[in-house]
Amino acid sequence: MLEGLGQSQVLGYLRGLARRGIEFDLLSYELPTASDEAIEELRGSLAPLGIHWTPLRRRRDTRLRVKVAESSKGVAVAFARALARRPRIVHGRSYLPTAVSDIVASTLPNAKLLFDCRGMLGEEYVDVGHWTRDRIEYRLIKRYEARAFRRADGVVVLTNALRRWVERYGMLGPHTRIEAIPCCVDLDKFQHSSTERVRLRHELGLGDALTLVYAGSLGAWYRERDMARFGALFAKHAATKVRFLVLTPSKPDDLVGLLRESGFSSEDIVVRRCAPVEMPAYLSTADAAISFIKSCFSKKGTSPTKVAEYLACGLPVVLNGDIGDEGELAAHTDACVVVDGFSDTELTTAAQRLVGLATRPITDRVREGRRVAEERFGLEGVGVTRYERLYRAMDALT
Repeated sequence: MLEGLGQSQVLGYLRGLARRGIEFDLLSYELPTASDEAIEELRGSLAPLGIHWTPLRRRRDTRLRVKVAESSKGVAVAFARALARRPRIVHGRSYLPTAVSDIVASTLPNAKLLFDCRGMLGEEYVDVGHWTRDRIEYRLIKRYEARAFRRADGVVVLTNALRRWVERYGMLGPHTRIEAIPCCVDLDKFQHSSTERVRLRHELGLGDALTLVYAGSLGAWYRERDMARFGALFAKHAATKVRFLVLTPSKPDDLVGLLRESGFSSEDIVVRRCAPVEMPAYLSTADAAISFIKSCFSKKGTSPTKVAEYLACGLPVVLNGDIGDEGELAAHTDACVVVDGFSDTELTTAAQRLVGLATRPITDRVREGRRVAEERFGLEGVGVTRYERLYRAMDALT
């Protein structure tokens, strides 16, 4: 059970596991923006793989009464499916689906519960400013979180950093198996395209400029001011014209304003909104990438998908090392530049290093980026393999 099947990375895991002989009876919460036609088309494509899908609708509303109502409906439907199919493992992806899965697994003989944590939800709402720790929603989530970690037969977290924290504070039950599985990338879909690079660089007006790209959402989680500062230093140390490409579904005005303040002209800032399927082509136009995220406790459990996608498309990337396991990427000096702070000195050194990586021959940087992506974020070799390992271990529990 999960929220939002229409995410390509989720489908990739499911299809990969189905090819390894694991059958799924899937229940998901879909937003109203997902059309009935698209749902039926996807359902039809999954059925031959042994993935049977029942979609429910949910709202973009975090109020407790809304979530309780959605959970109640989910419990009723999940019970009906579970009684018909008798699953051996009930897998909940994130907190609300796990709460429903917990109820279902508790009523089925020999069913195991998998809590796919995805990050510390209560702490994320506090860190972003939506909640305070005295809110009833926060207290309820933390209470259930403690139960889920201890009750589950299997737990998935996105980072080794969070895994170590969970184990250090004794949050797991004596029988609980835990696996760290980062946000992975489909290496067949995300790869550099020389053809698309030529076509889109002409369309975007990038010319021969060295191009630094940021891809993804903007807002409270992201260090937009530091990205603009870094962009200016990157441009300063490059021996050629630099352009900053922003690929985002968010309103980009704040970042664009900060880039202008840092010295970029309007012509030097290119903003586009592209569909997920177009992202590999647009990333192919760039020469280097950036991911600066707000440093806070909840980000101990974060694995930014954009970093895996950058590397898979052959882009050297600069990032801050206090997010999840990103500090480990410092070992990959031919593809990653990891900053430990945001002082002028730190960012200047990082900018000089990234310019060096970005100006190598494209074949060299693509080779190094792909190597890191495959080793650390490959969908089949890392993601699907670790999920299968956990499923098999849970199924063997008596």
